Amino acid sequence: MDDPISELRRLADRLQNLLKSKNIEPRAYQFWIVNAICKAKIEGKNVILELDAGMGKRIIMYMITQLFDNERILIISPSRASIWDMAIKFRELSGSDEWFGVLTGGTPKWLKRGLLLNRRVILATPISLAGALRHQEVVPKFDIIIINEADKVIRRVARTKCTGVSFTHKIRFFEDLIGEKNKFEEAPDVSLAYPWNILKRILPKDACWIGMSGTLRDEHYTIDSEGRVVVRKEIDTLANELFPSKELVILTMDSLLERTDLGEYIIRNLTIIRPVGVEDPNVEIISSEISAEIERVVDKILERNRELYPAEETQFRTREKVMDTIATLPNTDPLKVKFLKLALARRHLFAGTPSSYFKFLARPMIKKLIKEHRQVDLEDILPRESKKMQAIIEIMRSWWEHRESSIVILASFVRTALDIIKRLRNEGVNNVLLLTGKVKNKKLVLEKFKSMKQSVLVLTPVAERDLDLPEAGLVIVHDVVSTAKSMYQRIKRSRRGLVIILYYKNTHEEKKVKVLLTRIIKRYPWSVRILSR
Repeated sequence: MDDPISELRRLADRLQNLLKSKNIEPRAYQFWIVNAICKAKIEGKNVILELDAGMGKRIIMYMITQLFDNERILIISPSRASIWDMAIKFRELSGSDEWFGVLTGGTPKWLKRGLLLNRRVILATPISLAGALRHQEVVPKFDIIIINEADKVIRRVARTKCTGVSFTHKIRFFEDLIGEKNKFEEAPDVSLAYPWNILKRILPKDACWIGMSGTLRDEHYTIDSEGRVVVRKEIDTLANELFPSKELVILTMDSLLERTDLGEYIIRNLTIIRPVGVEDPNVEIISSEISAEIERVVDKILERNRELYPAEETQFRTREKVMDTIATLPNTDPLKVKFLKLALARRHLFAGTPSSYFKFLARPMIKKLIKEHRQVDLEDILPRESKKMQAIIEIMRSWWEHRESSIVILASFVRTALDIIKRLRNEGVNNVLLLTGKVKNKKLVLEKFKSMKQSVLVLTPVAERDLDLPEAGLVIVHDVVSTAKSMYQRIKRSRRGLVIILYYKNTHEEKKVKVLLTRIIKRYPWSVRILSR
C-alpha cells in the first residue's frame, strides 16, 4: 500500500468520481465523513459516527462499499425491514444486486453459507448473522464491519460482571485530533444485547469497525457489583464494550455542524411534532387509579432498598430509576410481580383497543382498586370503543382533503395494528399495508408503499427499526414508548413531515409525552420543532 497521505488522496479522488457518475446529491458533510472514515481505516482505527436520521447513513455506507471495492465488507442492521430497505437503495444506486448478499430470517442455511463465502458485501441482521457464523468452520474474513443503529447493541439495564471498573482503551473524539489532546473514558464491563455478546467474540478484531447511529446521547442503567444502580452514558459504554481495543475516533453531530454544511440540510429535514390529546373520562379514571397504586408500590420498593439509590437525586429521578430497573429484582418478589401487572395493564390501556385490553383490566386487583376508590364497578366504565381510533380517522380525512401524500401509523402492539387496519378498511380506505416483525415479504410491502399515493402503512416497533420513509407526509403515533431515544427514532421515520402524537388527556400518558418531548429537544435539538394544538 502507498503511504497514508497518498492513499487518502487516491480515495478522495475516487469519491469525487463516484459522486459524479452516480445519482447522488453532492453533500460536503457526507464527503467529510467518508474522508474521516477512510483516514481512520488507513491508520488502523475504529469509528463511531453520530449522524441524525435522514442525513444519509445508507449513502455513506454505499460510498464505503464502492471506495473499498477490493475489500470484504459486512453491514449489520437491526431488522429485516431495514436490511431490505438498504438493499433496495444499493440496487437503485448501482443498477445491480449481484455484488452484495442479504442474510435475514428465512434465508436457507445453504444460501447463507454461499453468500458469506462468495459475496464481497454482506447485509445482515444480527441474529441471522450469528446463526450463520455458528455453522461456519472458519469465519469469513471481513476488512470493514459497519454496525447500523449501533445503540441497539447495549442492554437498557445491565449488570456488571466483576468488582470495580474495567479500564479498556483510548478514545479520541474528532474534536481533539486537531490539538492531539487524548481523552480516556472508563465504563463498567456490561453485558451486550443478544446476539452481540456472541458476535463480538466471533467477528475479526483486526477489521475496521464502524458504528453508526443518530441517537447516541441517551443513558442506560447498570447494576454494579454491590447491587447499586448506576447511570451510564450509552456512547461511553458502546465505545468501551463493543469495539476491539484499539484507538477509536468519534465523529459527533457537534463537530459536523461546526465544520461542514450539515446545518443547511438539517433545516431541510425539519420534522414538526404536534401532540394531540384525546378525551376519554373512563380511561382517565382507570389510569388514575392504576397510576396511584403503582406509586404506592414504588414507594415500598424504595423504602426497602433505599441504599441502592443515591439520596442526592431528585424524587422524580429516583422513582424513574426504580421503574426502569425493576427487572433486576427477584422474580419471586411480590412487589415486583404487582408492579409488573399494574404497569402492563396501564400500558395496554394506552396502547391497545378495548377488545384487546379487557383481559388485562378485568382482574380482581384492578376491579378492587376501582371499587374502593371510585365506588363503581369496572365493567360499568370500561370503554366500548377506542377514542384514539376515532381520532385517527378524523385526522386522516382532514389530511387527505388537502394533500395526496401517504400516511404512516405507528402502534406498539400487533393486535392494535390489526384493529387499526380493520377499522380503516371499514371506513373505505383501500390502500392499507401492514408491516410487523412477522410479515415475511417485507421488501414487497416497502416497495408497494413507496409506489402508491394516499396509502397507509401501519407499523409495529420491530418492523419500524431503522426505516426511512420520506414518502410519508404524515406520521401518526398511536401511543408513546418509554425512552427519549426510541421516541425520537419513531418521530424521524418521516422526513420534512408532520408527526402527530396521540395521548389520553389527564393521564400518566400525557405526563409521559411532556417528559419525552422535553428530553428529545434537549438531546436531539437539530431537526424537530414542537407545536401546540
